[in-house]
Amino acid sequence: MDKKYDVICIGQAVQDILTTNVPKDAFMRETNTVKADSLTITTGGDAVNEAIVLSRLGNKSSVVVRLDKRNIGDMIYRDLQDENVDVSLVARKDDCENFTSMIFIHPDGDHDFIVGPGKDYTLARSDVDFSVFTQTRAVSAASLFTLGELDTNGIAEIFRIAQEAGACTFADANFDLDGIGPDAIKNIYPHTDYLIPSLDEAVYMTGKKDPDEIADWFLAHGVKNVMLKLGGEGCFFKNKEERFFMDPYEVTPIDTTGCGDNFAASFIHGILKGMSHKECAEFACGAGGLNSQAIGAHMHIHSEEQIRDFMSKTAKRKIDR
Repeated sequence: MDKKYDVICIGQAVQDILTTNVPKDAFMRETNTVKADSLTITTGGDAVNEAIVLSRLGNKSSVVVRLDKRNIGDMIYRDLQDENVDVSLVARKDDCENFTSMIFIHPDGDHDFIVGPGKDYTLARSDVDFSVFTQTRAVSAASLFTLGELDTNGIAEIFRIAQEAGACTFADANFDLDGIGPDAIKNIYPHTDYLIPSLDEAVYMTGKKDPDEIADWFLAHGVKNVMLKLGGEGCFFKNKEERFFMDPYEVTPIDTTGCGDNFAASFIHGILKGMSHKECAEFACGAGGLNSQAIGAHMHIHSEEQIRDFMSKTAKRKIDR
């Protein structure tokens, strides 16, 4: 039976202000003014980025996010509509103020963030209609540790409901800025089909440093498949039957903002299309590399064909493991 949604993405929605070619020591200099090459205002946030990329890849995507009723919320809402992302699950709140993320992009494509302040922008149980998760092929917790009340009281239940209805569950992660601690989210692991954190996030979550040891820790705690994002070194996948590294594509990054979200969205897309895990990993690495070739968290990728064209024309960088 066809489901109403292919993927429901749960997480944050923000406004991004991106400035380019900002030296890493810009705010350590005697002068108090730095000239950037460009300034771009756009939408962002893990759930928004994933949902937009998934929509562009041909999926019926929706978002569960909080949006204010001010200018930032209106901008994000319109952008989602323009990108054919379903907005029926968005919670518009009078007391919410979505925050702005200032992104300083350095000459090497790396970046630093200053975020905030915002107010009441994280999700609460009351924002969520739990019945909708029986109507989707997949659910993505776009970033654990940024889900507000749902991190400790809701996301595990959402995943359980989705799995019982035959859906596949995915979870990315972020840094624990609110200090809830790694143990706070352990109840989600038995209900997680695919966990897709960065290596740094996974080190925090497990206390381990080696990719194999990290993956084994997650598998022992109930996660079925572990995909570690290794940034410029590709990715590492492991479950009870498979284990492999995937080398990255050889690129000179312009901006790495949102590359992890593009990776996750493209990996999810591959799973839903029936690709093998190695094919999904390669496709996701291609999406991450392609996204790094332009400014913005979701402004460059427009189709699966575009990613495959990039993959066919771009060499991989061989890494000795």
